[in-house]
Amino acid sequence: MGSQGDANFFEGAGFDWESYIVHRPAPDADFYQLIYDHHRANGGEFNLAHDIGTGPGNIAEQVGKTFKRVHASEPSAYHTSVAEHRLKAIDADKFTTQQCGGEDISSAGHKSGSVDLITVAQCIPLMRVDEAISGFAKLLKPNGTLAIWFYGRPVFADPSQQRSQLIINQILSKAWDRVRPMKGSGFEPAKIMLCAFLDNVAFPEDDWKQVRRLKWNHDKPMMFLEDDDVDFEIKWDSKVREGESEEKSIDREFWAIDADVGWMRGFVDYALPWENKDEDKAQLDGLFKELEVSMGGKEKKQKITWPVALLLATKK
Repeated sequence: MGSQGDANFFEGAGFDWESYIVHRPAPDADFYQLIYDHHRANGGEFNLAHDIGTGPGNIAEQVGKTFKRVHASEPSAYHTSVAEHRLKAIDADKFTTQQCGGEDISSAGHKSGSVDLITVAQCIPLMRVDEAISGFAKLLKPNGTLAIWFYGRPVFADPSQQRSQLIINQILSKAWDRVRPMKGSGFEPAKIMLCAFLDNVAFPEDDWKQVRRLKWNHDKPMMFLEDDDVDFEIKWDSKVREGESEEKSIDREFWAIDADVGWMRGFVDYALPWENKDEDKAQLDGLFKELEVSMGGKEKKQKITWPVALLLATKK
């Protein structure tokens, strides 16, 4: 889930992690295969993987289908207990868990150069990124792979659903009102990184080779908010080095799902799970009603896709 921020809104026994997983876009088999193909092509082995910021362990679970052993770490004690419960029920011998922030993992009792693959899904913007990348380099074996990815706001794939797109954008903006102001908080660097499509994540040449930056649906914003919705300047320095590969694709079938308005509400509720003020709740209810009509009714499903950035880097 991450290692930084002013509050952890996913804490507490009342949070429904199974519903959280249901209301998330899920990387498909081709996405994982892309990572594994890169790993294999650069001499990687398939013994030990480490999933950073594992949350409920859903990514670790998928990686465990290919790797012999998977270690899952998470800064939150509660999240770690959830992941441990889920993963032990799948295979107690394959999975291990640990409470630890991503920036601190290389000094948390792990042998340097012991890990074949590190996955970092949906959490790198919440970390002290330079410290984290340095720690990951220490942990990986030579020719090991670091895979970092993040998806952005939902995109209605059908151009005729422009009205629905405008409404979901309004909903996301209103839902974020609960945590304003953002300037000076952990959300500020996180939002800037999303606007950069992770291009401000650096891979120092002394540690990394075969760096690839893949982007799908980069014509759509990664940040859940419009630029005008934030109270800080959106500016970043690109860390893309000469020789790194940049691969871009506009593909409205990428990670596509068919979703009704109920799924869309679940996505917002579980992505931004804080308690809103009564007046904000009323406005959100009204916007979701508008979205229901715009999508064609309560049971009508529309195709949803996502802007996604994937960073792949091989340890020297």
